[in-house]
Amino acid sequence: MDFSSLFSLNTVTVAIVLVLIILSINRSLQWPANLPPGPTGYPVIGSILLFRKGNVLELFRKLRAQYGDVFSLTLGKNLTVVISGEEALKEAFIQQAEDFSDRSENSLTGRILKNKGIGFSSGKYWKQTRTFALSTLRNFGFGRKSLESRVQEDIAAYLDMIEQQDGQPYDMKELTVMAISNIICSITFGNRFDYTDAKFKRITSLFAENFRLLALGGAAQAFPYLKYLPGDMFNIKKLIQNTKEIRDFVFEQITEHRNTLDDQNQRDFIDAFLSQQSIHGQEDTIFEDLNLAVSVINLFVAGTDTTATMIRWAIVYLIHNKHIQDKLRQEIETVVGCSRLPSLADKSDMPYYEAFITEVFRMGNITPLAVPHGALKDIHFRGMVIPKGTLIMPNLDSVMTDPDIFKNPEKFEPERFLGKDCQLNGKERNVLAFSLGRRVCLGESLARMELFLFMTSLLQRFEFLPESPETLPSTDGILGLALVPHDFKCRAVKLK
Repeated sequence: MDFSSLFSLNTVTVAIVLVLIILSINRSLQWPANLPPGPTGYPVIGSILLFRKGNVLELFRKLRAQYGDVFSLTLGKNLTVVISGEEALKEAFIQQAEDFSDRSENSLTGRILKNKGIGFSSGKYWKQTRTFALSTLRNFGFGRKSLESRVQEDIAAYLDMIEQQDGQPYDMKELTVMAISNIICSITFGNRFDYTDAKFKRITSLFAENFRLLALGGAAQAFPYLKYLPGDMFNIKKLIQNTKEIRDFVFEQITEHRNTLDDQNQRDFIDAFLSQQSIHGQEDTIFEDLNLAVSVINLFVAGTDTTATMIRWAIVYLIHNKHIQDKLRQEIETVVGCSRLPSLADKSDMPYYEAFITEVFRMGNITPLAVPHGALKDIHFRGMVIPKGTLIMPNLDSVMTDPDIFKNPEKFEPERFLGKDCQLNGKERNVLAFSLGRRVCLGESLARMELFLFMTSLLQRFEFLPESPETLPSTDGILGLALVPHDFKCRAVKLK
């Protein structure tokens, strides 16, 4: 054995560890004395050992009980502040929205996407990008009845594909993602894709894989230097490669649109962006190709996986609660009948559906920690200081599971949102499924439209049953970028 090389290796390792310890201590000495309270971390690794059991939401509930609605902990050399409780969340993200609306400059996803687009930019750049995106999407029917026919076109194809399974056990995950993706495609690209299109299937699978990889690679968020290690233990290189492939696909679409652009006949979101680019140019404005590409990726993420995940959670709870499934179907038969697909015009006459989907939002709880915000300057909050560079996590789970707001929060109970008159009672406003404040989900109106039309159409045509009487889908979720159900098969039996 070459002991000299071993000694050399140990010396380098010790030197690296010492440098990291010094950097960690130096960083912590710069923090103000009146930080939000929290557990004491170790040099270099911070409080990462608290997460070894894996249940982040349960850990945050315990830390909130110990330290209060605003607590801090260190992950690596970075400080993280978690804000819990309806009152504290509204105080921060609504009353002090100007301070709490930025994104962290250090998030893994933000770095991969160069802190561009709607989701990960900050300040004036983000405000201008979001304003353009929102107005343009509205012009193309976002959240309006004019988009309904496009959604119903995909629903018809989606229902036919499910019917072809002939009531046999089937995992609807991939099909559901493609159906929802096609609606975003029609808005951003001006066309939809066939479900058998190889490139379309590849891109939707890459988005789904990135969601999964972000769940597995959480350590990389706190320790970005892990990407320099040999191999790809923390999935960072795979995430970067997948994102590059997605980005290349979007750039192909941008090039095609640029070659066929007609300013007087804008077909979609990309056309609208390119038209503004021809007026303003790409220099020193938001109208640069990279910002367009990342914005389109943001729209896909916000408008595809979250809605598709909500549909899957809804089916899980329908299978577990046959009496609720029957009651929903009775409402559909009364209001819509069987001779046509449900329409948005029916929605106001279906309060039980509204109560049901609101309970799916609450129990599915797909973004329990939202997308982390960032402090781009020192923030004074409740007599404490949140220093510049801090990652800020809105703990929406603390509201969704609060027994003072929702009695027996562990129970799936749509009736909690209905009054004696069988109409919504106002408690639905406590369900923060689309976050809150200025960073509220841009796609909320589209998601609500899609969920209504998809779920009522599914229930109108099919009864949902478990794969077998002994194999009910799990109601436990897997927490990554979102809280998603475990994969499951179900039987969609066509109604006579």
